[in-house]
Amino acid sequence: MAVADWKRNLGVAGVSPYETARAKRLGRWFEWSILSLALLIPFRWYFEFKGRLTPELLLLFDWIIWGLFVLETVLLGVCVREPLRYLRENWLNLLIIVTVFPPLWTYAPLPAGLRLVRLLVLVDVFVRMVRIINRFLRQNNLGTTLLASTIVIIISGVLISAIDPAFDTPFEGIWWAWVTISTVGYGDYVPVSTSGRIFAIILILLGMGLFALLTAQISAALIGRIGGDIVEVEREVKKLESDEAAIHLRLERLERRLERIERLLEAYMEKKDRPPLDKT
Repeated sequence: MAVADWKRNLGVAGVSPYETARAKRLGRWFEWSILSLALLIPFRWYFEFKGRLTPELLLLFDWIIWGLFVLETVLLGVCVREPLRYLRENWLNLLIIVTVFPPLWTYAPLPAGLRLVRLLVLVDVFVRMVRIINRFLRQNNLGTTLLASTIVIIISGVLISAIDPAFDTPFEGIWWAWVTISTVGYGDYVPVSTSGRIFAIILILLGMGLFALLTAQISAALIGRIGGDIVEVEREVKKLESDEAAIHLRLERLERRLERIERLLEAYMEKKDRPPLDKT
């Protein structure tokens, strides 16, 4: 209950598990759709920071992000049983819709510090990622865990390449993030700025948990597969034992029938060979 209260207070409760099947299915679809944007948002901010995208492309991408959040809020608000309760428990979506409205950043002379407000999108995406991982971990789905790990590595790599001068391209940052999370640590790329090193500390702590999670998931998948094979063998053995018991039961019944038939034949033969009674 405490976890649910925390999500509601943060405005990221999502669709309630007690909602209709249609609302839950639509909510999962939007989770994956917005999560897929997580791979593009850091690249968009990186190229904006480096000045390698035209204002038209930046505005188009902002409209896509904003439109997806609006579409999710409107459709789910219509599908759920209690729209007001859904909006109240997911107020972060409304805040993102208001603060990330593209013309607000294109035409309004806002201070550069307010651009941090757009990080709310990443907060929402991160919560969705945690929610998806938590849901699929309960089903022991290794593929989803690997996908989530890939997303974390890509996002981290692009962000470090934007904030640290030691990285020239996002691909160098992604390589560094992969090496760091996997605890290999080649040392070919190292953050040199204070902000980059702080980010590296956070990624190392996150990588320790993520790597342990991947190891546990792989072990669970292997153990589950071996355990499944053992269960299948045991099931086959029990089936064979059951069939064998049934055959033995049939044989016993046949033996009893044969014994009864033999007794009847003996009685009949004795009666046939017995001389007739003298009636005088």
